[in-house]
Amino acid sequence: MKLLLFTDSLSLPRTEPEVCLHRDTWPELLRQQGHEVCLSAIGGATIKELYRQTFYYKKTTYFDAVIVQSGIVDCAPRFARRWEIKLLQQLPLIGKKVLQSLNNTRVRRIRKLTYTTPKTFDRYLSLFASHFSCPVYFLSIAPVLDAYEIQLPGIRDQVQRFNGLIENYPSIDLSDLPAEGLMSDFHHLNTEGHRFLVEKITKQLSHGLS
Repeated sequence: MKLLLFTDSLSLPRTEPEVCLHRDTWPELLRQQGHEVCLSAIGGATIKELYRQTFYYKKTTYFDAVIVQSGIVDCAPRFARRWEIKLLQQLPLIGKKVLQSLNNTRVRRIRKLTYTTPKTFDRYLSLFASHFSCPVYFLSIAPVLDAYEIQLPGIRDQVQRFNGLIENYPSIDLSDLPAEGLMSDFHHLNTEGHRFLVEKITKQLSHGLS
């Protein structure tokens, strides 16, 4: 099967906080099953930034299915907008101190910022879904562990809100992803998580394209 994947860093190998080798990532595991996989992955990308990559696949009929993994970057509570962070980083001495002072739970609760609003996220889900003639599947955002909610208050509500939007489209539900499948940062997949994901994807493809 010929698969086109658009993902953030969750499909990529890592050396921290734990190690996940390239051969153990879910796109590579799909290749090992015999699928032809084209991967467009951008670490830290929002769904809007991933959608820009569809430019390179205009009017293609080559692929059997498209899989999109996006959302955690979009929905996570932030203490500042990206342009604000870049501006402060350019200020000598004081910029770093201001960023350090703003990077806390209280500021996140007051500002209620995310890189992507639910309305914008839904719009790009729709754009992805309508861009290709083959089936497009969206992976849901991994469940939020209690420790992640403590570390980043509000993340659970945000994930539920954005997953609710994903569920309106053909999707692969990851709500049963075991805690043991996540790294200690609570959102990147370890080798067990990548294997779990491949099983879910393989099952969906066998049912959805049969």
